[in-house]
Amino acid sequence: MARRKKAITGLISEMKVQIELAKDPNILVFIPLGGLGPVDIVTLNMATGEYTGYDVKSKNYRKSDYTAKDGYKRKRVGSLISRGRTKEQIKLKVKIIYAK
Repeated sequence: MARRKKAITGLISEMKVQIELAKDPNILVFIPLGGLGPVDIVTLNMATGEYTGYDVKSKNYRKSDYTAKDGYKRKRVGSLISRGRTKEQIKLKVKIIYAK
């Protein structure tokens, strides 16, 4: 059940970002068919002709502190969990957008 909740949260985040990007009259927003691949959203700026790929991530915050193997305790409660790009996304110059 938790996996399904995460999928729904991700879809809602993607839709929110699509709406925000579509507010600009010069930008066309495209989404991949089937929702698979390294890019969640592709935009085309009609004024400049520039294509941009985005990967949408839902904002998640740490719920507990972290203790390293050496015993050093880091105070991380409430900090944003950062998600990195994959090698393929770096090659494609995909930008990450964090949505709430």
